Formats: sequence, structure tokens, C-alpha cells
Amino acid sequence: MAEELHNNSVCYITKYRGFLGNESETNAFNTMKVEKSSKGLEVLVRTQEDDLEGFSFLEIMDRVDPLPLDFENYKNFKEGIYYMCTHDGTKIGFVLKFAINEMETVCSEIFEETFQLDESRHELRFKSEDFDHRNNLIDQLARKMYLESSLSGVKGWRNEKYAVWVNKKPYVLVERAVAGVLGIITYGIHINGYVLDPKSKKIQFWVPRRSKTKQTWPLMLDNIIAGGLGYPYGIYETVLKESMEEANLEKSVIEDNIKATGSVSYLYFTGDISVTKFNKESDFIVGEVQYVYDLKLSEDIIPKPNDGEVESFNLFSLQETINALRNKEFKPNCALVMVDFLIRHGYITPENEPNYLELVTRMHRRLPFPTLN
Repeated sequence: MAEELHNNSVCYITKYRGFLGNESETNAFNTMKVEKSSKGLEVLVRTQEDDLEGFSFLEIMDRVDPLPLDFENYKNFKEGIYYMCTHDGTKIGFVLKFAINEMETVCSEIFEETFQLDESRHELRFKSEDFDHRNNLIDQLARKMYLESSLSGVKGWRNEKYAVWVNKKPYVLVERAVAGVLGIITYGIHINGYVLDPKSKKIQFWVPRRSKTKQTWPLMLDNIIAGGLGYPYGIYETVLKESMEEANLEKSVIEDNIKATGSVSYLYFTGDISVTKFNKESDFIVGEVQYVYDLKLSEDIIPKPNDGEVESFNLFSLQETINALRNKEFKPNCALVMVDFLIRHGYITPENEPNYLELVTRMHRRLPFPTLN
């Protein structure tokens, strides 16, 4: 069915609406309307309002990764950013000078034992050649930062380790709460759950609302299942674990309906590279890889909150999903994963997205450091 949608979804400018047949659902934004094609398939129609506003789904990409390809050449980047490196000089992350200063202040002895700071090369290099020794030191540093640092991000202790991968092997294990401080690449799994009516050919998405008690992005919309890739869990193992924890979906349901569909990769950054001073937490640059899956569910399978991370699950029509994306109701990277689905299934096309090629390209940034695979 996915292939059918991809092959037959065609989008037309508003003036060609008569060719499409049925009128679309009511759209409060009066933009990017859902209509039916002559073959009865749902399609996205770009309206005159979209053109007047200059709307593009590239706006969602920009909220996740606005960095140009030459961002490392900017003067303020060169002044405020150091490279996290292995003991033998392999670059593995971006660490801000102000974060280095914070670590030196809060945990000077542990910092000095863990790292060699090279001011001339703008590098912060691990000293130890031993995996277990590195892990022990970085764990001590993380715990000290959690207890005494003024940085708010490190207070969200997860008791979960992220692996830094070099040559396809874990080089060091880092507490998730300090991943942003060290600027390492992080990994996760994101699943789009959907129901496709075989008669009406309408698609609906299972969209959870994040719990108000979540440490990050409370009450925002999410993908049906998403979670970080904590060590030592594998990718598919994390899919199964998170499916039960977040949506109360049994292993058999996942195995019968899941489909791996690729990945999205980006450098998460919320500032403006041309003016950012790199002197606060919101200036962190963190590489992220999200392994993406589609989960096609029948109408009788209903996800339910299970671990307190989700307030509720609701079925969104295609129009409601588009409206929520435009209204910035989704957590930014979850919005990007939803856009990835809409591209792959032929809803977002070169005909209705003026920056289609740039969007598709930027959703798969080649990251500047070694990756898991």
C-alpha cells in the first residue's frame, strides 16, 4: 500500500483543484490542504497562501539543523568551539570553550586526569588508552557535574550510557545527561505508527503527546515510539524495548508490522551560526542519527501509555498532522521524522515542496565524526 501511495500521489497548485475531485477537509490554516486525487488517494495541495507566505517544509529542517556546509569556517565557531578527540587524535565531538571552563572549574582534578587541553589546536583530547579507565574517569566527571555544575542540562540525570563509536567499536561510554556538554554523536530510534483504511484510502497517524513531567519538550507531540540508543542495547533491541515501555505494544505486534525505512542525520543546533557566541548551553552542537521505522497497524491495535512518558495517544488525520507540523506542535526532530515519512510515501513531492531537493539532502547530513555504522 505504501508503494501505491508513492506511485499515485500527485500534487497540484490550487488552480488545478477541479482535476482532483473531492474537496479537502477543513484546514484552519488555509494552507497545504489535503484533497483526493481522481484515483481516490489523499494528496497534499499547495495553496496560494503557501506561495504568498513562502512556506516550505524546509522550515522544519531549519529548526533542527540550520548549519551551512561551511559552518566550521565561521570566525565565532573557530573561537568558541574545540574538538573532542580520542587519545590518538580522532575527532569525535564539538565541545564549547565555555563548557570546558565549566568542567575545569567544577571538577578540576578529574578533568586534568581525563583530558589534555591543546589551546593551539583547539582540541580536548582523552589521555587514557584504556577503555575501562576512560569510562571510569568520564563517569566521575559526569557525576561531579551533576552535583555541582550550574549547567541545567546535566541535572537531567538518566542513568543511561551513550557510546561514542570509533572504528565501529565503543570508544567511551558517556552518561546521557552530559552528551550535549561533550558534543558527541547520539543515536535513537523513531517509529511512525499509522493506520490506512483500505476502503477510503485515508491515512491516520498515532500521535502521542509527551508527558508534562518529561525533562525535555514536555506536552509536545511525538512519534508513536522513540527513544535513545543506550549502551549496550542494539538498534532493533531498542525498538522492541521502547515499543513496550512507551506504547505497551507487544513484541509480536512489532515484529509482524514493523519496517525499517532508513535514517535521518543532522547536527542539532538552535542558534544562528553568523552571530552565535557559543557561550551558553543553547549553543551546543550535537550530531544525531535517528534510525527510522514505519509501523502499519490495524484499527484494532491501540497503543497505550505505559511508563509515564506519554500523556495520551491520538489518531491524527493527514490534515491534522500537517496542521500540527506547521503550528510547531511536534518536538523538532520528531517533526523531521514525520516529514521523512511524508516524503517516502509520496505526500510531499517536488510539485508541492519548492525546496524538495535541498530538504531531502539536508535530512541526511554526512556527520563529521565516526559513526556506529
